[in-house]
Amino acid sequence: MTVKIADKELFKMYQCAMAENISDWKRVAKLAKFIDKYANDDVNSNRDDLANVVDAILNHEKVELSVPKYRLKMNGMVGNNGQQYVSRRIDDQGGYFICGVRNPHVCRGEITQQFTRDEAEFLKDLLNNSSIQSVEE
Repeated sequence: MTVKIADKELFKMYQCAMAENISDWKRVAKLAKFIDKYANDDVNSNRDDLANVVDAILNHEKVELSVPKYRLKMNGMVGNNGQQYVSRRIDDQGGYFICGVRNPHVCRGEITQQFTRDEAEFLKDLLNNSSIQSVEE
């Protein structure tokens, strides 16, 4: 199992601790500065990240830095499923298309509407480079 965290500084400290040939408990001890840092922190996600890293070390699980995700809203396009967004199937078959955020297939994990920043920029550029073509009947 892989644990994902958002705190870049904590992730860097985790990587340094894991690179050393020391016991798991000594690795956890290296995170002590984060215990002090987050003890009075009002942001629960910081404490959750720290708890998840400690659990991952003790359970020999991998920790990854979570990457922010983005959506591409199709301005002016609203359908039966609400606002339309650029979408793609999770299995990467079928390319990109648009559908509403309330589409039941999105909830079941068959379709994603979340992309990395690079993929979102690529798709935005692709959409901006659209052209009009005549259709002969």
